[in-house]
Amino acid sequence: MEKKFVTIFVIFFLVLCFISSEGNAQTIVLKALSHLPKDNLVNDPVPIFVEKVNKLSKGRLRIDWVGGPEVIPSYDQVLALKKGSIDMLIYCAFSFTKTLMPEADAKGLSELTEWEERKSGAFKLWTEIFEKRLNAKYLGRFQSIVPFMIYSNRKITSLEDFKGLKIRSMPLYVPFLKALGAVPSMIPPSDMYTAVERKVVDAFMWPRIGMISWGLHEITKYVIEPGVFQLEPATFINLDKWKTIPKDLQDLIMDVMQDMEYIGTMRAMQIVSYEDNVRKKAGMEYIQLPPKVAADLIRIAQEETWKAVIAGAPEYGPKLKQLSSKSALPKGSFPWHK
Repeated sequence: MEKKFVTIFVIFFLVLCFISSEGNAQTIVLKALSHLPKDNLVNDPVPIFVEKVNKLSKGRLRIDWVGGPEVIPSYDQVLALKKGSIDMLIYCAFSFTKTLMPEADAKGLSELTEWEERKSGAFKLWTEIFEKRLNAKYLGRFQSIVPFMIYSNRKITSLEDFKGLKIRSMPLYVPFLKALGAVPSMIPPSDMYTAVERKVVDAFMWPRIGMISWGLHEITKYVIEPGVFQLEPATFINLDKWKTIPKDLQDLIMDVMQDMEYIGTMRAMQIVSYEDNVRKKAGMEYIQLPPKVAADLIRIAQEETWKAVIAGAPEYGPKLKQLSSKSALPKGSFPWHK
C-alpha cells in the first residue's frame, strides 16, 4: 500500500512538472529596449507598464526590458525593431524614427494629448503609418503635455540672442533652430554633458524632465521659457511579433497602455515640479521671455516645423496637421470641451 502511494505521488509530481514546463514554454516574451538608459527619469512610466502587463497576463506573456542604448545605440534601435532583431521599443522618441518615418516630427507638434488623439483620429492614422513605415504596431505614448525647453549657458532675452548660438539638437528641433539663426548640433544624449562642459555647444534642448539624470543642472546656467513642442515617447511592437500574440493579450496590452497615458502624464507633471526645485537649488535661473518674444518663439516652432514635415511627408503630413489640432476634436468629446 505504501509503495502504491509513493508511485501515485511520483506520477502526480511528474504531471505537475510537465504542466509547469508546458506553461513556461508557451510564455510569449517581448524583448524590449528604451532609447535612454533605464535610470533616466524620462523612463518613469516604463517599469509600471511592464509590471502591470506581466502581472495581468498571468504568465502567458512577459515584457523583458533588457536595457537601452548600451544594448543597441539609440539611432539603430528602430531599424532593429523593423527587422525583428528586437520585439518592442518601449520608450522611443519619435525623432529616432525619422530616417524611416519622415512624418515623425508631426508628433511633437501635436496640440493634443494622446487620449485626445484617440478621439480626433490622429491615433488611428499613426497606427497606419507605423505599420507601413516601420512594420510595427503603434501602442501610444506614455506622456503628453510636457514641453521641450532650451537650457543655455548664454543669457537669452530676445530672438536676436539665438543667432549663431550652438545648440545640441535632434531632428525635431532642426528647422525651428535654423529659423532662429542658431546652429543645431546633432549630439547623442549620452554625450550631452561632455559637449556642454567642453563648450562644444552653448545650449541644448531637452524635455522639462530628465535633464538632471545626466547631471546637466550642475553645468548649465539658464532655463528659457516658454517651452515648445510636446514630449513624444512612442511605444511600439514589431508587427510580425504582434500578430503572434493572442487577441485577448493584445487587448490587455492596449488597455494597460491607455491607463498609462494618464498615469504617465500625471507623474511627469510631478517630476517637472521636482526637477524645477533641483535646478533652482543648483543655481539655475529661469528666464521668462517677454510676451511678444514668447509668442513669436512658439509661432516659429510650429510654422517652420510643420512646413518641414509637410515638405518631407506630403502623403501624411497635411492630414496629421489637421488631426493633431484642437479643432479636430469632436464636440462633446470631454465635459470641458465646448
